[in-house]
Amino acid sequence: MRRQQIIDAAYQCFARKGFHQTTMRDIYTEASLSPGAIYSYFDSKDEIIQASFVFDHQRSLDVFHAAKAGADPLKALEELLGFLFKGLKEAAALGAGRVNVQAWGEALVNPPLLETIRSVLSSYLDSVSQLIRMAQESGQIDRSLDSYSVSRVVASLYYGLELQKSLDDEVDVDKYAAAAKALLRSFSQSV
Repeated sequence: MRRQQIIDAAYQCFARKGFHQTTMRDIYTEASLSPGAIYSYFDSKDEIIQASFVFDHQRSLDVFHAAKAGADPLKALEELLGFLFKGLKEAAALGAGRVNVQAWGEALVNPPLLETIRSVLSSYLDSVSQLIRMAQESGQIDRSLDSYSVSRVVASLYYGLELQKSLDDEVDVDKYAAAAKALLRSFSQSV
């Protein structure tokens, strides 16, 4: 509970000030906690950044596993995208998209963060790729397509929206989601 309170406060600070301008003082003030409370959970700001990605990753994996349990893999993929886009829309208020975009840049010069992000992305791609293979086996998606490459396209749809939304609040997530679902269905038109 307290750990998540700290991560949520850090997200707010990172969204407002960026990683480098945010101090531990900013985080414990935002969380309404003492410095000691923060340091009993995290040794550094970098540790908080990594912990936030691990937490989000676990939450997302729960969604992926639920999607795989469905009987119709293509519908599960569409619902998964819908859920992720809806979550992105809601998370925009927290500044989560802005934080993620900043993290991608930071990861290029921060090897531990890069490893965390690569691990998270790999796990997402593996989960989506499994859904793609299931849809291919059921004849819903063209079997000649490489499932891992299709999963990268699906991930790009999400991350592309996250980037666009962080740069432009006017992006219509619902219209984007409809276009993304139509694109996903187009993978089956050559079956």
